[in-house]
Amino acid sequence: MKKIVFTDTIDLSLVSQAAGIIKGNGILIHPTENLYGFGANVHDISSIKKIMELKHRKKDTKGFVVLVSDYIQLDGLIARVNRLEKDLMQKYWPGPLTMILRAKKEFWKNPSCYRKKIAVRMVGNDITRSILKEADLPIISTSINISGEKSINNPKLIEEKFRNDVAGMVIDKISHFGDKPSTIVKVIGRKVFVLRKGTIYKPNPNLK
Repeated sequence: MKKIVFTDTIDLSLVSQAAGIIKGNGILIHPTENLYGFGANVHDISSIKKIMELKHRKKDTKGFVVLVSDYIQLDGLIARVNRLEKDLMQKYWPGPLTMILRAKKEFWKNPSCYRKKIAVRMVGNDITRSILKEADLPIISTSINISGEKSINNPKLIEEKFRNDVAGMVIDKISHFGDKPSTIVKVIGRKVFVLRKGTIYKPNPNLK
């Protein structure tokens, strides 16, 4: 496992190393807004299946969260968005708001999808967003744990447990981490439904 440590600034040479792992279809442990996650190229089914094995995750489990760096990457994944969804994106992205959106038809059989929908967000961690931008690829992202167990968020413990199972690990010593996951929402009609409570308590594009 290659350790890639960011200490003071977002070093572009380190960004390039991490992006190379994604482009090479390796599994990369990466920081998000508040947790570390297993990540892999959303187009590489074999890497996604390996992550499922690492987590002891059943095949019929609902899809994965997909992280994007910008709206160009988002457009490659989703079929359409409505006005309310756009307003939520503009207010909370980049940041810890995951949205359930209709996927493009070519992604319906991807493990990241569930019932033709995809959970996606523009990641708020500056390091990971830079890596995705450099790789020019979205990634699936899932917590570091065995399914059903508590997430591991200590880099030392993560390294001890999974160093032989992944290609690389990005360690973020710049950001401050919280203890809550992203909030997951779904828009139906003109209403926002919270499917998982997280960092953003009650997402509302109309509140300042």
